[in-house]
Amino acid sequence: MEFHVRSARHTDVDAAISILMRDVGDPGQRRGDADRLRSLLYVPAATVVVAEVERRVVGVGVLSIRPTVRTGQFIGVIDELAVEGQAGRAERAAAAADATSRDRIRSSILEQLIASARNKGCARVEVTDPLAKSESALLKRADFARQGALLSRAIG
Repeated sequence: MEFHVRSARHTDVDAAISILMRDVGDPGQRRGDADRLRSLLYVPAATVVVAEVERRVVGVGVLSIRPTVRTGQFIGVIDELAVEGQAGRAERAAAAADATSRDRIRSSILEQLIASARNKGCARVEVTDPLAKSESALLKRADFARQGALLSRAIG
C-alpha cells in the first residue's frame, strides 16, 4: 500500500479526530477536541501530521514542544499517534498484510514527528502512557528507552 505522511491541513481535522476518537460517541467532546486539534495547526510549538492513502487520511500524529531544564532547551512530546484499522477482513493473509501496512504507516508518522522535534531544537522526544504502553514495540524499534513512566529518546 502506498502512503504519504505530510503536515496536516485544516481540512484534515475531521478525519484525524475520527481516527483518534473512534471509541467516543459524545458529539460535544468530538467537536471540542476537533477545535483544539484545529488550533494546534497554527501553534509553532506543535506539529500535526497525517498519513494518507489515495487522498484519504488514515493516520495522525501530534507532537508538542515544551521547555525543560533537564536535557537541553526543549523536549518534544508525542501526544497522539494513531492509524485507522481495517475491521472485518475475513482472510488472515489480508489481515496480516493490513497489520504490516499499519505498522509501516505508524513508523513513518513517528519518524516525521522525530524529525520535526529535531528541526525545532529539541534535545529529546518523550512519549508518556497510555501511548507508550500501547505502542511499546514500535517505540522500542525506534530506540526509545523507558525512563520512569515514559519512554524517551535522545535526538540532538
